[in-house]
Amino acid sequence: MKNKTVTNSILGFLILFLNFSGYAQSEIHNNQEAIRLNNLLRKHSKNTDSLTFYANELLRYSKENNLEYWTYNAFVALGNSERISGNIIESNNSYHHALGIAEAISDKKSQYKVMNNIAMNHKRLNRNDSAYYYFKKLDKYHSKQLEVLPASIAKMNIGLTFFQYQELDSANYYLKNSYNGFIEAKNKRFIAQNLNLLGELQLQKEAYSKALEYANSSLNLANENNFKFLLPTNYSLLSRIYTSMGNEEKADEYSNLAKESRPKNMEFSNSKIANLNDAIREDKAKAYESVLNDSEDSKMFYKANFFIILIVVLLLGIVIYFLLKRNRIIKNKVKVIQQNIEIIRESKDGNKVVDEKVIQLKSKASINSSNILYVKSDGHYVEYHLDTKKNPEVDRNTMIEVEKLLPSKSFVRIHKSYIVNINKIKIINSTKIMLDTGEWINLSRVYKERLKNILHKE
Repeated sequence: MKNKTVTNSILGFLILFLNFSGYAQSEIHNNQEAIRLNNLLRKHSKNTDSLTFYANELLRYSKENNLEYWTYNAFVALGNSERISGNIIESNNSYHHALGIAEAISDKKSQYKVMNNIAMNHKRLNRNDSAYYYFKKLDKYHSKQLEVLPASIAKMNIGLTFFQYQELDSANYYLKNSYNGFIEAKNKRFIAQNLNLLGELQLQKEAYSKALEYANSSLNLANENNFKFLLPTNYSLLSRIYTSMGNEEKADEYSNLAKESRPKNMEFSNSKIANLNDAIREDKAKAYESVLNDSEDSKMFYKANFFIILIVVLLLGIVIYFLLKRNRIIKNKVKVIQQNIEIIRESKDGNKVVDEKVIQLKSKASINSSNILYVKSDGHYVEYHLDTKKNPEVDRNTMIEVEKLLPSKSFVRIHKSYIVNINKIKIINSTKIMLDTGEWINLSRVYKERLKNILHKE
């Protein structure tokens, strides 16, 4: 009997899946008007006026006929048009609409396709934190799908993000991994670009021989495969390497080659690179000076009287004693908070009164506060984690502003990066809380007293 029930469940799922697949295929392949408009979008992909016109036509038609797949395509096309026109923020708004549709219909491939566009836009806006957030998601997804080339492109972009932060070891890790991926995918264009970036990285690390090796390999590959767009970049890199090595003759030779091979509109771009490198070197000099100063301070410390060290040891013993005592007090406080949570849950289960409020996000989405599990800070953005959907709603905002938006009776800040819905808390310990979903969130000592006070009022 049990096996029969399982079999029926599986058959039911397959029928549902096949019906959905049939509907999706029907929507994509059997709607001639949508296909006609989509073909016009492809034909006019470089003309922003025509692209915008036909994208709006497809959007209007698909909304009137409730065609989610084609609505997604229309928003992507609008995002592309705004990006080409230089309106990057408007472009991302359209891409986020497309992402919302892809999530609603559980189309993972479409989700991550448009996520790549969003990440590249954040990179163009120099929003490195946000770009990194999406590139990490892309890397994880494509790696899981064993899609070597897109996963390697994501890794290369993560490496570039770390490079801009001057976190050179992390940049080197990701660029080496992306290089190995491009070798596996046999994509010579990306291999050449990756070699150039590794050369730039070694130049910043002052490993000039290694930088020279990477730059020459990239240049040879560019010449062999007629990658003309890479020639000015490689010549410029080689010129700067030889300048750092003190070989002015070679530096001038490659500098002249860079100018000859460079399109006129690249002059400004390369001057920015030179300025960036000067700024990086200046920062390195200041950092080195700081290290020297710290070293002198350390020497002075160790010349101090041995008696002082004994006093410090005694003081540490006293501090440890008080810390242990304080830890017992904290555990007792946590126990009281947990008891208050259980009392609140028991009192509200029978007649639950929730302080509800509709929150309007800057991305135009709206959410009910009673559906929010917690809010997490992520760089310049916040994530609203809901009990109604798997993926969070992402919005550009600060935690201070979010605190003002949310009902104060139901939400409390528990950490610099987290605001939690009190009604969703299940368990509390000294450093974390557990939600109804089983998810654990960090609890900061700074905010623990505030949580205790709010629960006591309840």
